Amino acid sequence: MANLCAKLKQREKNKYRKILSTGEPVYSNEDIQITSSTPYAPGTALEDGEWFSIPNAANQGYKIDLLVAEHNPVDFDSLNKNDFGNIDFLFTEINNLICFQNVSRAKLVSKKCILCLGQEFEYQTDRREIIINNLPDAIYNKDTNVLFFRRLESITSIFRGIDQLYKEATEAETTQFLSSEFIQLKEDYNASRVKTANRKRIALAQSSLANLDADSRNNIFTYIGEYCPDLKVSDTSFEIGNEDEMKMLLYGIEQRFYTTIVGGEKRIANSVVPFG
Repeated sequence: MANLCAKLKQREKNKYRKILSTGEPVYSNEDIQITSSTPYAPGTALEDGEWFSIPNAANQGYKIDLLVAEHNPVDFDSLNKNDFGNIDFLFTEINNLICFQNVSRAKLVSKKCILCLGQEFEYQTDRREIIINNLPDAIYNKDTNVLFFRRLESITSIFRGIDQLYKEATEAETTQFLSSEFIQLKEDYNASRVKTANRKRIALAQSSLANLDADSRNNIFTYIGEYCPDLKVSDTSFEIGNEDEMKMLLYGIEQRFYTTIVGGEKRIANSVVPFG
């Protein structure tokens, strides 16, 4: 018997509700059996069937009490109709796993519809329903204290603060980055024209550069100049006038350019997984 529960928004006490118990599996064992995972790292893309993993999740700053304390759905109040629009996320426990699903407005539906009930049809003017995904947004293994997920954006409303793992540079941070000595802007390119993807790369690049000494920074600039000669205007500065040029500079800071040993083909690593 599976218990499907909900956490309500903006409640510190008595914030959990039991929605229902069902003999039907909310998620099949095959769906939530994680056979392949990779430690979360910004810029890493998953292969089919893979999950990101974060160890020691119950000791992180973004942890929630469901990760650190036992909760019995029997002790939860039942969800009532007035709370339906106030659901933050769903969760269900399957053996040693807690499965989470974010409930966005797109998943919380109120609409007119025609129901098919066996051989009969029924028209309803205000049917409210929650769309259950085929896969949960996050899975927490209580035995190993590891949190698994596929998209960081889908769990930020569940684990508040986890987005700092891959934050987006603010307008001020983007402006500051573009004013760096190694960047020369052209064609009216400025912070207002930097889109989300490059803002995320800027946040990562700022962190990478902060950990480099002067010699290492110069080596990085030399490396970028070798792979992106069209951007180079001096040994330590690059001319940037659009999003593609900015992306190449940021890829260079993250050392994503490489040359194959056989054939000498120059390539860009679109995804990076730390090795060893």
